[in-house]
Amino acid sequence: MDYVGSNVVYQLKITLQEIEPPIWRRVLVPAGITFYKLHKIIQAAFGWQDYHLFDFDFGDVVVHIPDPDYAPGELYGGAKELNAKRTKIDALLSERKKCVYTYDFGDNWRHDVILETIMPVEEGRRYPVCVAGARHRPPEDVGGVSGYEEFLRIIRDPGHPEYNDYLVWAEKDTGGRKFDPEYFYINEVNRALAKIKSTTPH
Repeated sequence: MDYVGSNVVYQLKITLQEIEPPIWRRVLVPAGITFYKLHKIIQAAFGWQDYHLFDFDFGDVVVHIPDPDYAPGELYGGAKELNAKRTKIDALLSERKKCVYTYDFGDNWRHDVILETIMPVEEGRRYPVCVAGARHRPPEDVGGVSGYEEFLRIIRDPGHPEYNDYLVWAEKDTGGRKFDPEYFYINEVNRALAKIKSTTPH
């Protein structure tokens, strides 16, 4: 599919809100992709497991997967709703420069997505790609920011009666590695991103 700006990439900085020190990723994503593809890229960049709902909130515009149980406007108080599988990132991101990506409306993981710069495609380079980042994301279903703080308090105290249980539980998020909030390995992130095809619009 031909679209304007297909020879550029967007440099995005994505940071989880309300957690210090910050958990963040800087990614380069191709122009012309849909918000659904951007959702997949963020999932891979942070290692989320993609089994919860999500949306991109620009204030007066929300991009999400429409729920057939709700009429347009019912969930978002009249904000304009766009379908993530049909809406390309280009116009909204290049004009607005930032939005909030929320994953899992229970735990409510809110990520600030900021467009830092637009740059030309580098010949021979694969996109999407992560170029920087820090720290491991919280475990899925840990109970939001407050649940994560409690989780960290317990796994930092080997004498706590639930220390082992919490670490074993968190292996679902690490593939069997001991959970380390400081863990970030860019090659691992880019292996996950390489599985996302950048040639298709979805």
